[in-house]
Amino acid sequence: MLGATAKQLMSSDLDRPFHGARLPVGADTLRERCLALQSVTNATSFVSHSTAARLYGVPLPWRLQRENTIHVTVERPNRAPQRPGVVGHSVTPGNQVPPWIDSRGLRISRAARVWLELASQLELVDLVIAGDYLLRGFRQRDGSHRPFVTVAQLRAAAAEHPHRRHSALITEALKLLRERVDSPYETRLRLIVQSAGFPDPIVNVPILDAAGEIIAQPDLRIAGYNVGLEYQGDGHRIDRSQWQRDVVRRRELDLIDWTSIEAVLPDIRNPGHLLNTLQHELRRRGWTGSSTWPTLGIGG
Repeated sequence: MLGATAKQLMSSDLDRPFHGARLPVGADTLRERCLALQSVTNATSFVSHSTAARLYGVPLPWRLQRENTIHVTVERPNRAPQRPGVVGHSVTPGNQVPPWIDSRGLRISRAARVWLELASQLELVDLVIAGDYLLRGFRQRDGSHRPFVTVAQLRAAAAEHPHRRHSALITEALKLLRERVDSPYETRLRLIVQSAGFPDPIVNVPILDAAGEIIAQPDLRIAGYNVGLEYQGDGHRIDRSQWQRDVVRRRELDLIDWTSIEAVLPDIRNPGHLLNTLQHELRRRGWTGSSTWPTLGIGG
């Protein structure tokens, strides 16, 4: 706390999250703890890895969402921080984009770098979920989304470090990323369908009627077969207005011979019945391919 007297720094109204750092009692949020740590670390330090991902709002596995440690990276030749509650990392200075600095002065790893850093902490499906989220970005006041990063930026960042650890995982995940994905379960549903051998689904593309008006925008659409898939979370069940819109939308889709297959959480955990339904609808519409048990996406 800059400008505080020695007596104030010893006050019982202050927490001591790290040696040499003080926080007002009750201000123990992740961002506040990161700011406190930054005040006692090297000037090149920045919050990184899963800690930075949490600040971006990235959906992470529970073990990382609830971790108490803070990941911090410094530039060499500075030594990575070594203190309780901190996981230190170091990088060689180069042409990397400098950290983002938020409105309170906190230095945070840029979105493209965060995604590469997460490759050391996540398995393939969770890395794709994180990438899909960063590509979608945050919702603005007008309802549109502003991406944290683009596919081109992720590819460029990966190309700058082709020999880094986990490069094979990064390369595989890059192939599976998609834009316009609205939730982690939509990502899982897409990966289940893809890895089971069905045609690669298109993400969130509107369905138009004969007049060019939007009827619906399914989470996933199997191009050429008038079949879509929708993940239905609890919001569709408990929101009366949403439920009414869904009823009208299904009637409109019936008029154009469109089949919308709804998926719920148990389908993500055990997709057998869902995939049988999808295969039946595609076969009915002329698909002659073959499917198998999915290798990705199951869980949640």
